[in-house]
Amino acid sequence: MKKLSYKLILFLLPIMIFIGFIEYFYRIMPNNYSVKNSNIIRQHSKIETLLLGDSHCFYGLNPYYFKKKTFNLSNVSQTLYFDQLLFEKYYNDLPNLHYLVLCIEYTNLSQKDNTQEDIWRKYYYQNYMNLKVSLIHWYDFSQYLLCTTQRPAQTFYLINTYIKKGFVNDCDSNGWATNYKKIDRIEPKFVAKARALQQEDGSIDFKLNSERINYIINSCKSKRIKIIIVSMPQTHLYTSYLNKKKLNLIFKTCQNFQNQNLNEVYYLNLFNDNRFKEEDFYDSDHLNEFGAKKCSKIVDSFINEL
Repeated sequence: MKKLSYKLILFLLPIMIFIGFIEYFYRIMPNNYSVKNSNIIRQHSKIETLLLGDSHCFYGLNPYYFKKKTFNLSNVSQTLYFDQLLFEKYYNDLPNLHYLVLCIEYTNLSQKDNTQEDIWRKYYYQNYMNLKVSLIHWYDFSQYLLCTTQRPAQTFYLINTYIKKGFVNDCDSNGWATNYKKIDRIEPKFVAKARALQQEDGSIDFKLNSERINYIINSCKSKRIKIIIVSMPQTHLYTSYLNKKKLNLIFKTCQNFQNQNLNEVYYLNLFNDNRFKEEDFYDSDHLNEFGAKKCSKIVDSFINEL
Protein backbone atom coordinates (compact mmCIF):
# COMPACT_ATOMS: atom_id res chain seq x y z
CA MET A 1 0.00 0.00 0.00
CA LYS A 2 2.80 2.42 0.91
CA LYS A 3 4.58 1.54 -2.31
CA LEU A 4 1.43 2.27 -4.32
CA SER A 5 0.93 5.60 -2.52
CA TYR A 6 4.54 6.55 -3.18
CA LYS A 7 4.18 5.79 -6.88
CA LEU A 8 0.93 7.74 -7.04
CA ILE A 9 2.59 10.76 -5.44
CA LEU A 10 5.51 10.53 -7.85
CA PHE A 11 3.04 10.38 -10.73
CA LEU A 12 0.87 13.30 -9.52
CA LEU A 13 3.63 15.62 -8.30
CA PRO A 14 4.87 16.75 -11.76
CA ILE A 15 1.26 17.30 -12.85
CA MET A 16 0.51 19.39 -9.77
CA ILE A 17 3.71 21.42 -10.22
CA PHE A 18 2.81 22.02 -13.87
CA ILE A 19 -0.74 23.13 -12.97
CA GLY A 20 0.69 25.34 -10.22
CA PHE A 21 3.04 27.01 -12.70
CA ILE A 22 0.20 27.66 -15.18
CA GLU A 23 -2.02 29.03 -12.43
CA TYR A 24 0.79 31.31 -11.21
CA PHE A 25 1.15 32.62 -14.74
CA TYR A 26 -2.56 33.41 -14.93
CA ARG A 27 -2.43 35.21 -11.62
CA ILE A 28 0.48 37.49 -12.54
CA MET A 29 0.10 38.06 -16.28
CA PRO A 30 -0.72 41.68 -17.23
CA ASN A 31 -3.86 41.48 -19.39
CA ASN A 32 -6.47 44.01 -20.51
CA TYR A 33 -8.42 43.60 -17.29
CA SER A 34 -5.55 43.98 -14.84
CA VAL A 35 -3.91 46.79 -16.86
CA LYS A 36 -7.14 48.78 -16.98
CA ASN A 37 -7.70 48.25 -13.27
CA SER A 38 -4.21 49.41 -12.26
CA ASN A 39 -4.22 52.40 -14.62
CA ILE A 40 -7.63 53.77 -13.68
CA ILE A 41 -6.61 53.58 -10.02
CA ARG A 42 -3.35 55.36 -10.80
CA GLN A 43 -5.06 58.09 -12.86
CA HIS A 44 -8.27 58.38 -10.83
CA SER A 45 -7.81 61.99 -9.68
CA LYS A 46 -7.30 63.30 -13.23
CA ILE A 47 -10.02 61.53 -15.20
CA GLU A 48 -12.77 63.84 -16.49
CA THR A 49 -14.37 61.59 -19.10
CA LEU A 50 -14.99 57.85 -18.72
CA LEU A 51 -15.75 55.55 -21.66
CA LEU A 52 -17.81 52.36 -21.16
CA GLY A 53 -18.93 49.76 -23.67
CA ASP A 54 -17.93 46.70 -25.65
CA SER A 55 -15.31 46.11 -28.36
CA HIS A 56 -16.65 48.87 -30.61
CA CYS A 57 -15.78 51.37 -27.89
CA PHE A 58 -12.59 49.51 -26.91
CA TYR A 59 -11.17 49.81 -30.43
CA GLY A 60 -13.06 52.86 -31.61
CA LEU A 61 -12.55 55.60 -28.99
CA ASN A 62 -8.98 56.64 -28.26
CA PRO A 63 -8.61 58.86 -25.16
CA TYR A 64 -5.52 60.45 -26.71
CA TYR A 65 -7.77 62.51 -29.02
CA PHE A 66 -10.01 63.86 -26.25
CA LYS A 67 -9.18 67.31 -24.93
CA LYS A 68 -10.20 66.41 -21.40
CA LYS A 69 -8.42 63.62 -19.53
CA THR A 70 -10.21 60.47 -20.67
CA PHE A 71 -10.02 56.79 -19.77
CA ASN A 72 -11.42 53.88 -21.79
CA LEU A 73 -12.89 51.27 -19.43
CA SER A 74 -14.59 49.22 -22.16
CA ASN A 75 -13.59 45.71 -23.21
CA VAL A 76 -14.31 42.99 -25.74
CA SER A 77 -17.88 41.64 -25.37
CA GLN A 78 -18.42 43.77 -22.26
CA THR A 79 -22.11 43.66 -21.40
CA LEU A 80 -24.21 46.26 -19.60
CA TYR A 81 -24.11 43.97 -16.58
CA PHE A 82 -20.37 44.59 -16.30
CA ASP A 83 -20.68 48.24 -17.38
CA GLN A 84 -22.86 48.76 -14.32
CA LEU A 85 -20.50 46.85 -12.00
CA LEU A 86 -17.51 48.83 -13.24
CA PHE A 87 -19.39 52.10 -12.96
CA GLU A 88 -20.47 51.29 -9.40
CA LYS A 89 -16.93 50.44 -8.41
CA TYR A 90 -15.15 53.46 -9.83
CA TYR A 91 -17.38 56.50 -10.22
CA ASN A 92 -17.28 57.54 -6.56
CA ASP A 93 -13.48 57.44 -6.70
CA LEU A 94 -13.22 59.75 -9.73
CA PRO A 95 -13.51 63.21 -8.13
CA ASN A 96 -13.18 65.13 -11.41
CA LEU A 97 -15.48 62.97 -13.53
CA HIS A 98 -17.80 65.22 -15.57
CA TYR A 99 -18.76 63.05 -18.54
CA LEU A 100 -19.65 59.40 -19.02
CA VAL A 101 -19.72 58.03 -22.56
CA LEU A 102 -21.82 54.86 -22.75
CA CYS A 103 -21.65 53.00 -26.06
CA ILE A 104 -24.83 51.12 -26.95
CA GLU A 105 -24.60 48.73 -29.90
CA TYR A 106 -26.86 46.19 -31.59
CA THR A 107 -26.28 43.51 -28.95
CA ASN A 108 -26.22 45.48 -25.69
CA LEU A 109 -29.86 46.09 -24.86
CA SER A 110 -31.16 42.56 -25.43
CA GLN A 111 -28.16 40.60 -24.17
CA LYS A 112 -28.85 38.19 -21.34
CA ASP A 113 -26.54 37.56 -18.40
CA ASN A 114 -24.12 34.67 -18.16
CA THR A 115 -24.31 33.71 -21.81
CA GLN A 116 -21.40 32.24 -23.78
CA GLU A 117 -19.64 35.61 -23.87
CA ASP A 118 -19.43 35.64 -20.07
CA ILE A 119 -18.34 32.02 -19.56
CA TRP A 120 -14.71 32.90 -18.83
CA ARG A 121 -14.75 36.70 -18.76
CA LYS A 122 -16.74 36.85 -15.53
CA TYR A 123 -13.83 35.21 -13.70
CA TYR A 124 -11.44 37.78 -15.17
CA TYR A 125 -13.61 40.68 -14.01
CA GLN A 126 -13.72 39.21 -10.52
CA ASN A 127 -10.07 38.29 -10.20
CA TYR A 128 -8.31 41.04 -12.16
CA MET A 129 -10.67 43.95 -11.51
CA ASN A 130 -11.85 42.97 -8.04
CA LEU A 131 -15.54 43.08 -8.93
CA LYS A 132 -18.21 41.27 -6.94
CA VAL A 133 -19.76 39.21 -9.70
CA SER A 134 -23.09 37.71 -8.67
CA LEU A 135 -22.98 35.37 -11.66
CA ILE A 136 -20.21 33.45 -9.91
CA HIS A 137 -21.19 31.07 -7.12
CA TRP A 138 -18.91 29.81 -4.38
CA TYR A 139 -18.82 26.36 -5.95
CA ASP A 140 -17.66 27.64 -9.36
CA PHE A 141 -14.34 25.87 -9.68
CA SER A 142 -12.82 28.23 -12.23
CA GLN A 143 -12.71 31.17 -9.82
CA TYR A 144 -10.13 29.23 -7.80
CA LEU A 145 -8.17 27.94 -10.80
CA LEU A 146 -8.08 30.57 -13.54
CA CYS A 147 -6.06 28.23 -15.73
CA THR A 148 -9.25 26.22 -16.26
CA THR A 149 -11.01 29.17 -17.92
CA GLN A 150 -9.14 28.72 -21.20
CA ARG A 151 -8.41 25.84 -23.51
CA PRO A 152 -4.83 24.47 -23.46
CA ALA A 153 -4.08 25.92 -26.91
CA GLN A 154 -5.06 29.42 -25.74
CA THR A 155 -3.01 29.01 -22.57
CA PHE A 156 0.11 28.07 -24.50
CA TYR A 157 -0.51 30.97 -26.89
CA LEU A 158 -0.67 33.38 -23.95
CA ILE A 159 2.49 31.97 -22.39
CA ASN A 160 4.35 32.16 -25.70
CA THR A 161 3.18 35.75 -26.23
CA TYR A 162 4.26 36.69 -22.72
CA ILE A 163 7.71 35.15 -23.21
CA LYS A 164 8.20 37.05 -26.47
CA LYS A 165 6.69 40.41 -25.50
CA GLY A 166 6.56 40.47 -21.71
CA PHE A 167 2.82 41.18 -21.75
CA VAL A 168 -0.42 39.84 -23.25
CA ASN A 169 -2.58 42.96 -23.04
CA ASP A 170 -3.71 44.82 -26.16
CA CYS A 171 -4.49 48.16 -24.52
CA ASP A 172 -2.40 51.20 -23.69
CA SER A 173 -2.24 53.09 -20.40
CA ASN A 174 -5.48 54.94 -21.24
CA GLY A 175 -7.37 51.72 -21.91
CA TRP A 176 -7.58 51.96 -25.72
CA ALA A 177 -6.98 48.80 -27.79
CA THR A 178 -3.96 49.20 -30.05
CA ASN A 179 -4.04 46.04 -32.13
CA TYR A 180 -6.70 46.70 -34.80
CA LYS A 181 -4.36 48.17 -37.40
CA LYS A 182 -5.32 49.20 -40.91
CA ILE A 183 -2.46 47.12 -42.27
CA ASP A 184 -4.13 43.95 -40.90
CA ARG A 185 -7.58 44.84 -42.24
CA ILE A 186 -10.15 42.06 -42.73
CA GLU A 187 -12.44 42.66 -45.70
CA PRO A 188 -16.03 43.16 -44.43
CA LYS A 189 -17.44 40.91 -47.17
CA PHE A 190 -15.68 37.94 -45.59
CA VAL A 191 -17.09 38.40 -42.08
CA ALA A 192 -20.08 40.78 -42.12
CA LYS A 193 -22.88 38.24 -42.56
CA ALA A 194 -21.42 35.70 -40.13
CA ARG A 195 -20.80 38.42 -37.54
CA ALA A 196 -24.33 39.77 -37.81
CA LEU A 197 -25.90 36.32 -37.57
CA GLN A 198 -23.69 35.38 -34.63
CA GLN A 199 -24.71 38.50 -32.74
CA GLU A 200 -28.44 38.10 -33.35
CA ASP A 201 -30.24 36.77 -30.27
CA GLY A 202 -33.75 37.24 -31.68
CA SER A 203 -34.85 39.32 -28.70
CA ILE A 204 -36.27 42.80 -28.34
CA ASP A 205 -36.66 42.53 -24.58
CA PHE A 206 -34.69 45.57 -23.40
CA LYS A 207 -36.21 45.84 -19.92
CA LEU A 208 -33.35 44.54 -17.75
CA ASN A 209 -30.56 46.39 -19.54
CA SER A 210 -32.66 49.56 -19.78
CA GLU A 211 -33.01 49.43 -15.99
CA ARG A 212 -29.23 49.24 -15.73
CA ILE A 213 -28.83 52.27 -17.94
CA ASN A 214 -31.41 54.17 -15.90
CA TYR A 215 -29.51 53.25 -12.74
CA ILE A 216 -26.31 54.66 -14.24
CA ILE A 217 -28.16 57.77 -15.40
CA ASN A 218 -29.68 58.45 -11.99
CA SER A 219 -26.35 57.90 -10.25
CA CYS A 220 -24.70 60.36 -12.64
CA LYS A 221 -27.45 62.90 -12.18
CA SER A 222 -26.84 62.89 -8.42
CA LYS A 223 -23.24 63.94 -9.10
CA ARG A 224 -24.01 66.20 -12.06
CA ILE A 225 -22.17 63.95 -14.47
CA LYS A 226 -23.44 64.28 -18.05
CA ILE A 227 -24.05 61.07 -19.98
CA ILE A 228 -23.43 60.74 -23.70
CA ILE A 229 -24.95 57.60 -25.22
CA VAL A 230 -23.16 56.73 -28.46
CA SER A 231 -24.01 54.26 -31.19
CA MET A 232 -20.66 53.56 -32.84
CA PRO A 233 -20.13 53.50 -36.64
CA GLN A 234 -20.62 50.27 -38.60
CA THR A 235 -20.08 49.35 -42.24
CA HIS A 236 -23.14 49.44 -44.48
CA LEU A 237 -22.58 45.78 -45.36
CA TYR A 238 -22.73 44.69 -41.73
CA THR A 239 -25.81 46.85 -41.13
CA SER A 240 -27.58 45.31 -44.13
CA TYR A 241 -27.69 41.93 -42.36
CA LEU A 242 -29.25 43.25 -39.14
CA ASN A 243 -32.90 43.15 -38.13
CA LYS A 244 -34.11 46.62 -39.13
CA LYS A 245 -37.08 46.57 -36.76
CA LYS A 246 -34.83 45.79 -33.80
CA LEU A 247 -32.20 48.29 -34.92
CA ASN A 248 -34.75 51.12 -35.12
CA LEU A 249 -36.11 50.15 -31.71
CA ILE A 250 -32.56 50.42 -30.31
CA PHE A 251 -32.20 53.91 -31.78
CA LYS A 252 -35.62 54.89 -30.39
CA THR A 253 -34.76 53.54 -26.93
CA CYS A 254 -31.49 55.49 -26.86
CA GLN A 255 -33.28 58.63 -28.00
CA ASN A 256 -35.84 58.13 -25.23
CA PHE A 257 -33.09 58.16 -22.62
CA GLN A 258 -32.23 61.63 -23.84
CA ASN A 259 -35.84 62.81 -24.10
CA GLN A 260 -36.57 61.67 -20.55
CA ASN A 261 -33.42 63.32 -19.13
CA LEU A 262 -33.06 66.59 -21.00
CA ASN A 263 -29.78 68.47 -20.44
CA GLU A 264 -28.39 65.46 -18.58
CA VAL A 265 -28.36 62.68 -21.17
CA TYR A 266 -27.40 63.16 -24.83
CA TYR A 267 -27.64 60.71 -27.70
CA LEU A 268 -25.07 60.68 -30.52
CA ASN A 269 -25.98 58.22 -33.27
CA LEU A 270 -22.99 57.47 -35.51
CA PHE A 271 -24.22 54.03 -36.58
CA ASN A 272 -24.72 54.94 -40.25
CA ASP A 273 -22.73 58.16 -40.26
CA ASN A 274 -21.52 58.92 -43.80
CA ARG A 275 -18.34 60.53 -42.52
CA PHE A 276 -16.96 57.01 -42.05
CA LYS A 277 -15.65 55.21 -45.12
CA GLU A 278 -14.58 51.62 -45.74
CA GLU A 279 -10.94 52.49 -45.08
CA ASP A 280 -11.83 53.56 -41.52
CA PHE A 281 -12.76 50.01 -40.54
CA TYR A 282 -10.61 47.11 -39.41
CA ASP A 283 -13.38 44.65 -40.27
CA SER A 284 -17.15 44.75 -40.77
CA ASP A 285 -18.01 46.53 -37.52
CA HIS A 286 -14.82 47.71 -35.76
CA LEU A 287 -12.82 50.81 -36.51
CA ASN A 288 -9.07 50.73 -37.15
CA GLU A 289 -6.65 53.23 -35.63
CA PHE A 290 -7.48 55.92 -38.22
CA GLY A 291 -11.21 55.41 -37.86
CA ALA A 292 -10.78 55.55 -34.07
CA LYS A 293 -9.00 58.89 -34.40
CA LYS A 294 -11.83 60.29 -36.52
CA CYS A 295 -14.54 58.92 -34.22
CA SER A 296 -12.79 60.09 -31.06
CA LYS A 297 -12.53 63.64 -32.40
CA ILE A 298 -16.23 63.64 -33.35
CA VAL A 299 -17.31 62.44 -29.89
CA ASP A 300 -14.93 64.87 -28.19
CA SER A 301 -16.27 67.76 -30.26
CA PHE A 302 -19.83 66.74 -29.35
CA ILE A 303 -18.90 66.76 -25.63
CA ASN A 304 -17.18 70.13 -25.83
CA GLU A 305 -20.27 71.69 -27.39
CA LEU A 306 -22.56 70.64 -24.54
